[in-house]
Amino acid sequence: MPTFHKGVWAHSAGSLGEDEESIRRAIGRLADGGFDLLIPCIKQVRGYVDYHSNVARVRPEYKDWDRLTVMAESAREHGIKIHPWFCVFTEGKNSALIENHPEFRAKDREGNDAVQGNILYWACTARPEVQDYEFALYEEVMDNYDVAGVHLDYIRAGARAFCCCDYCQEAGGIKKSLTELSQKDSEWSDWIDWRAGNVTRFVERVHKAASERKMEVSAAVFPQYPECIVDDAQNWAQWAEMGLIDFIFPMNYTNSTEIAVRRTTNHIASVKGNCPVWEGLGKQSADSATSTRTLIDQTKGVLEEGADGIVIFSYPAVTDEDIEALKALGSS
Repeated sequence: MPTFHKGVWAHSAGSLGEDEESIRRAIGRLADGGFDLLIPCIKQVRGYVDYHSNVARVRPEYKDWDRLTVMAESAREHGIKIHPWFCVFTEGKNSALIENHPEFRAKDREGNDAVQGNILYWACTARPEVQDYEFALYEEVMDNYDVAGVHLDYIRAGARAFCCCDYCQEAGGIKKSLTELSQKDSEWSDWIDWRAGNVTRFVERVHKAASERKMEVSAAVFPQYPECIVDDAQNWAQWAEMGLIDFIFPMNYTNSTEIAVRRTTNHIASVKGNCPVWEGLGKQSADSATSTRTLIDQTKGVLEEGADGIVIFSYPAVTDEDIEALKALGSS
């Protein structure tokens, strides 16, 4: 099997290590394992950021040293690309945006703050002020850090029940109340298109800024396409067709190799060769906890279907056995 691309998501703030030495050691480990790309999360769903921002609240433990600077320097030294990862449009209890503008919260059909689970609060993706805030974070990272590109995650509108705020009711041009609108209504498709268009507009803005700086844009997306257009306002195949992303990483998390492979078939067909597809495999996620053997089986399967590489979720679950097995597969 020919050499293939390998990336890894580093989800939590300290997943690569809690100090400079451990971060550099972790990145060296990835380089030795032949990884091409590191995707460290620098904006979590609660609203904190893990770099020295002039826009958002900085996580307290990183006020005295800049974690992203260390990661960027080490990645450059080891020849690994780094795409800092933002959880876009999720603004939790530590959000500077929501503290100053609580009215920017997304609303559900009952008029309550839009929440998924216990902590996942959403901002209204349609509001220009929200998009300006999220874009400002990307812009300051692109301007101030030596990175190869930036990464989009939670780049969606949450759920089909979001957002039913007054702004969306007016700006969306839907005559029927959004709290009552259903897929049986004639305006339903207009609503779906408008919601997805708002997210695409943000992707386009990030892409333009990145292109001007000769940087890349990658995105973690739902594997269920095109259903995610309806459910989450995420039309990622269209982003590829429009040339807005350089890499697409479907979050193909499953313990089943057959499901992973069949999803890949759909992903490749949907993208139509407009950008590389690296399948996201869940080593330890909410939907999977794969062994080394399963990881290798899935990797073989998705590559045979036409994927250009894999991205593993997430770094703490990647064992030495995984790394050695992937190296052997790439050299076989």
